[in-house]
Amino acid sequence: MRKTKKSKEFTIATLNLLNYACPPFSFYQLNENYTASQWQDKNIWLKHQISQISADIIAFQEVFSFDALSKLTSEMGYPYICKVDDAHFTKNCEFTYSAPIVALCAKYPIKNIQAVLPDPQFLKHLGLPEDFSFSRKPIKAIIELPDYSDLRIYVVHLKSKRATNLDAFAHIKRPNDNTYSETLTDTIGSFISQQQRCLEGMLVFHDALYEQASSPLPSVILGDFNDELHTSALSVIFDNGNAAKHNNALNFIDAFEISNNKQSHKPFTLFYDGKGKVLDYILISNELNPHNVKSKVNALNFFTLDKHLSPDYANTDISISDHASIYIQFSVNDG
Repeated sequence: MRKTKKSKEFTIATLNLLNYACPPFSFYQLNENYTASQWQDKNIWLKHQISQISADIIAFQEVFSFDALSKLTSEMGYPYICKVDDAHFTKNCEFTYSAPIVALCAKYPIKNIQAVLPDPQFLKHLGLPEDFSFSRKPIKAIIELPDYSDLRIYVVHLKSKRATNLDAFAHIKRPNDNTYSETLTDTIGSFISQQQRCLEGMLVFHDALYEQASSPLPSVILGDFNDELHTSALSVIFDNGNAAKHNNALNFIDAFEISNNKQSHKPFTLFYDGKGKVLDYILISNELNPHNVKSKVNALNFFTLDKHLSPDYANTDISISDHASIYIQFSVNDG
């Protein structure tokens, strides 16, 4: 009798938590924090999200209170969690966070945990400052997926679109026009933020490209890119056209584009001023592409958990997130 190959399924998710800061700590401003009731609601909501997705691996962005997140995910059946940085506090207040981190939890062992650091030689070759740093250090790690393979995973939260404040420069060189400082920030400050975001995306891609060329593994780049990959400057790096027919083994593909359950339009992951945007992505290497004849993956589906989002949402309810959860499920042949 002919044996039927068994199939094993894995799920990988990402979620921007929106200011996950345990009280009494504040985020960005001293008066921005959770009441005890709001914090309880936040964690109830998060547990519900995790239960619905039932992922093997989850990436998180906007994490301030890592210990609280570690405790919650451990209780939810995730014994492994990692970070590569600590959330930073403002200079003037030890209870107010100024910069969050990314985190990664899993049901399986996480190995070789590293921060993605720019290659100094690469920066020098491009004529970029050798002291360049990420706004949030990305995680690079390897996770053992049983009966399949090691998986290389990158967790990112690229620079936001918030304009870089240039008031300090405007104060040094200020003309008589009172609108100079504001206009400078709105224009050149916005460009600087975009430049930082693109450089961060390029450097993560370069690291992944180098790793795949040196030691190929099924790989994922996921998280909050803070831009729409297919219409922004980031498209030069991450938009690969018809991914199903692209045979470049070093490619990274938007998982939505090759998913079995692809919809006509990709669901929005955030609404801002009533307009929907797709800012969160899961990019996969060719080893995870079911259209690749050499891949062990036989099916891949893409999902968006977005019932908590609305075009009318005013970004005032910190007890949930202003981002959707997105996740992929893929099955692999056993043997």
